Amino acid sequence: MVEETFKYAATPEDAEIATDAWDDIQTCREVYNHALTQEYRPRPDHDKPSYTEMQNKLTGVTGWKQRWSEWKNVYSKCLQMAIRRIKQSESVLESLQTRGYNVGRLKWKPPREFRSIVYNQSGFDVDHNTDRTGHAIVNFSKIGDFHLNYHRPLPEDGDITQVILKKEKTGAWSVSIVVEYDPEYPDEPAVEDIDPADTVGIDLGITKFIHDS
Repeated sequence: MVEETFKYAATPEDAEIATDAWDDIQTCREVYNHALTQEYRPRPDHDKPSYTEMQNKLTGVTGWKQRWSEWKNVYSKCLQMAIRRIKQSESVLESLQTRGYNVGRLKWKPPREFRSIVYNQSGFDVDHNTDRTGHAIVNFSKIGDFHLNYHRPLPEDGDITQVILKKEKTGAWSVSIVVEYDPEYPDEPAVEDIDPADTVGIDLGITKFIHDS
């Protein structure tokens, strides 16, 4: 199995849906910033809260969603994925540090640096059978429909594990669909059946991307 991301230009159904999408993204940013600055960053490195611990504070009966009721307007999985970004980003920094890079620490996110919302496993519906060539629709729970420039079909036997809705810095929208599937690779030919005249030697370089024979 391989995991591949397919990215498409997207258009919201109407202006209200575009506004709702951006509002939900900014709510996820609020959750991220609160979890980072109030729970994660103040704790010493040897006692950082786990993702599960922070998630429980988000969803518990006396948790953050009870304190800030407007957070309930966003699909629950999206809020959880906002918290997960902390752990994912921390893992990247630790990897860079291990390789000798001088890294800082995770910082509070202003609106211009938090531009996407992540639906993981549920809360979305992808419809690519719209009877229109190069067209598909993704419905996001608690937001609405986005129309895709469906220039590249998804694998027929794939399982969609994640969908990311993003507002680019240009103001345009995009949707990235993460699919897990078994790719169909061509069978490797027998060595005795290979004609050297029909082959091409390829070398990937640094100053030049590719060299071939």
